[in-house]
Amino acid sequence: MNNETFDWNNCDPLFDEVVAYAREQKRLTASGISERFCIGFNRANRIIRQIEESKS
Repeated sequence: MNNETFDWNNCDPLFDEVVAYAREQKRLTASGISERFCIGFNRANRIIRQIEESKS
């Protein structure tokens, strides 16, 4: 998927906050997101996939 076809409207509501957090931390892990934002591991993984897809 390239950036032109990425659906920004269907991103997780925490997408922008997680991106900012990742820039602060200089790394991104599902367990770190899960703990920081009090969300489940699966949701954290979905957000990571969305971030990866948005950069493609």
